[in-house]
Amino acid sequence: MENRTYIFNPFYTLKNDKNRIILLNTPSFDVPDKLADDSIELFINPVFAIIFANFNGKKSYKEILYDLEKIFQIGKNEIKKFVKPFINNKERIVVEYDGTKLEFPKNILIDMKDDYILRNLKFNNFIIDNELDLVTYRHNSPTSISLLINTVCVTDCIYCYVDRRKKMKAQLSLSKIINLIQEAKKIGVVDFDISGTEFFLYKNWYEVLRELLKNNYLPYLTTKIPLKEQDILKLKKLNIKDLQLSIDTNNIKIAKKVNRVLDNNYTKKMFETLKVLNSNNINVVINTVLTNINGSPKQVKELLDELNKYKIARISLNPAERSDYWRSEDFDRDKLTGKQISELEEFIEIIKNNYNFEIIMTGFADKNIIEGNFKVKKLNFNNRSFCSANMSKMSILTDGKVTICEELYWNPNFIIGDVNNQSLMEIWNSDKALKLAGLEREIFSDDSVCKTCKEFENCRLGKGVCWSEVAEAYGQENWDFPSPVCPYAPKPLYSIHHD
Repeated sequence: MENRTYIFNPFYTLKNDKNRIILLNTPSFDVPDKLADDSIELFINPVFAIIFANFNGKKSYKEILYDLEKIFQIGKNEIKKFVKPFINNKERIVVEYDGTKLEFPKNILIDMKDDYILRNLKFNNFIIDNELDLVTYRHNSPTSISLLINTVCVTDCIYCYVDRRKKMKAQLSLSKIINLIQEAKKIGVVDFDISGTEFFLYKNWYEVLRELLKNNYLPYLTTKIPLKEQDILKLKKLNIKDLQLSIDTNNIKIAKKVNRVLDNNYTKKMFETLKVLNSNNINVVINTVLTNINGSPKQVKELLDELNKYKIARISLNPAERSDYWRSEDFDRDKLTGKQISELEEFIEIIKNNYNFEIIMTGFADKNIIEGNFKVKKLNFNNRSFCSANMSKMSILTDGKVTICEELYWNPNFIIGDVNNQSLMEIWNSDKALKLAGLEREIFSDDSVCKTCKEFENCRLGKGVCWSEVAEAYGQENWDFPSPVCPYAPKPLYSIHHD
């Protein structure tokens, strides 16, 4: 065993967050379920980070044990006892250290393979002299930043969640965008993404992508644009291996209704793009959004049959969800009902093995979650996901304004700064950002039940709520209302679930 070579799992990374270390996922197009856990964000003692960083795939286990003996000035057997639980741990493990219990994800230290990219995680970068803080939710600097380069598109999808009241081309200069990427790297941002935008409609997309890769950022590339062959060759030149295509139908008549495209050859061109991507060995996943216009079992099967002629890894079938920018009356008109979704799920289960790719049906806003009885809602609410907006993430909008979440766009209640005249750290520590992070009852209106809720601190200063869901359910003017899935929440003013 001591002669084997192990590496800190490439799908995990470490961030020095001033008074603690954060273990989280490395930005990746896809996290393979068998190899790593997804959505990881764990505050850990620097001792663990120092140990993990030494497993860089360059030395044998025996050599690393020797190095760790020198670093910690303790015996080899004690080091082995401490490290052993993390080697090829197939399940999550709970480790107690210095009076604190921490749950670690699976496969922390794994066998080295030739195709793993070696990282230069220097252990001395994770030595912390400050008093440790493994409790405070908000990161000391942003860990994830998204940049909305533009709000234009080749489609005008009926379900679009983008704030289409402002159709804007890139307002920030190329030099400014490059400076932002470099600034993000300096302050420890782990993930710099360009999702939520039609990246390939930006004239300098190649230069931005090259700079992102240069700084070890791997954005999740997704497009609805029929790409030209020269653009695909540019992607290949940058060693891009993965791309998501958004294809809702293979029928141009349906595409004109769902995507509201004007080009009569749009669907044909999308499949031509898929063909060229295949010929250049770029891994493709498909994202499909389903409405009652394109979501019947017959229509979905026709799309799957067409896709089966190509090489794709996976297709995600997503019932269209309402956003604050898709009117509730239009959502009710075009959405799939809960019954239709259930029937489609049953149909997919029957036919899924007939295809050469994985088929995933994603979840949807169930009526019971919104309008169920108190016990059901309380259980679901307590098990909700942690909201990362303004806790670890922020989003730069097309004009340079900064919001806490890309789905809130220019809602003035959540604009915390402007990169045109502030640094990223100035924005992160701005009065507005800190006020939103440390919410107080006094700023809530008397119309919000949150103001007098006995669970205010535990809720708002704990996992928080999804701000965009609040806006969808109650309107932007009622930004301080509770989450619509909260058991104490009033009935939504606007439709947000699938009946």
